[in-house]
Amino acid sequence: MKLSVPFSIFRPERRQAFFSFMVNRICPILYPRHCPVCQRTLPYGRIVCEKCLLLLPRVREPVCFCCGKPVLSEAQELCYDCRTFPKSFQRGLALFLYNEITRPFMADFKYHNRRFLAYFFSDEIIKTHHSLLLSWHIQAVIPVPVHKNKRKKRGYNQAALLGRELAVRLHLPCYPKLLLRIVDTLPQKQLNPRLRLKNIQNAFCINPSLQPLVNHLQTVLLVDDIYTTGSTLEACTRVLHEAGVRNVYVCSVCIGVARD
Repeated sequence: MKLSVPFSIFRPERRQAFFSFMVNRICPILYPRHCPVCQRTLPYGRIVCEKCLLLLPRVREPVCFCCGKPVLSEAQELCYDCRTFPKSFQRGLALFLYNEITRPFMADFKYHNRRFLAYFFSDEIIKTHHSLLLSWHIQAVIPVPVHKNKRKKRGYNQAALLGRELAVRLHLPCYPKLLLRIVDTLPQKQLNPRLRLKNIQNAFCINPSLQPLVNHLQTVLLVDDIYTTGSTLEACTRVLHEAGVRNVYVCSVCIGVARD
């Protein structure tokens, strides 16, 4: 007699949800977490303490209509970077400003294995921007890839962790291997905006084995951890456009302060 086994649990989106449950609900019982801002031990179920949560510099309106950076007035449609270096993506959003408060825990998320922060970030993005994300009619979530050398060194891609968590909450597929980073570029923080784009413009390509998948995608959400000048997301957007994806929206945890 055959046993009836719910093999649907092995579908990609079910695996993502199950992994999220184990990491964010079960592991904290065995290994208590510490607030990434003040380092205090947290009660079960919390990722940031209540006091620090209120101090986090959230992005507030008015914002650039293109990238989502705060601007000085509602009359200003675009920030300096988007006026000077026009973007190819449709629109963008971000959760926090990238400053002295958020910089340490973003470094922890990116370099020091604080992977559980992806759960907090994605939760807060959904709470803040759920209606906007739904209005974009996204078909899939695409994380910005890291080069294999950096992935080997860190052990993970922080954008992929964030993308998977967002995909679970939006009930969408996540394709962390659709884009490949084929050039291990110089660190972007050492370069000005023009050189940043030049440094990274040929660093990405579509994974040849997933090209048939791209043919069925018209609108995607491109996800990264930090947005400064937008060069990385712009380079990825151009690759996706060339592959036939019509609409690319972008999302990041932190975004730099706009220049006047």
